[in-house]
Amino acid sequence: MQLSVDELLEQVQRLSADDRELLLERLRQVLAPSMDPDIEASWIAEAERRMDAIDRGEMTSIPWEQAKRQLGL
Repeated sequence: MQLSVDELLEQVQRLSADDRELLLERLRQVLAPSMDPDIEASWIAEAERRMDAIDRGEMTSIPWEQAKRQLGL
């Protein structure tokens, strides 16, 4: 039996928050195009560089809510 999207959504809503998060991650992996490993490594290195700069006090961050406002989201 194949579930409709609405039936599937009903079942998803019954899952725990952790299971919904896990499902979302797995869907992202299925739906998102594969990233070139070199590009992914570059993104990870950049994120780590920025986190190190924040830890050293060379860079600051802003709360996500403020960033969304600045982006008009």
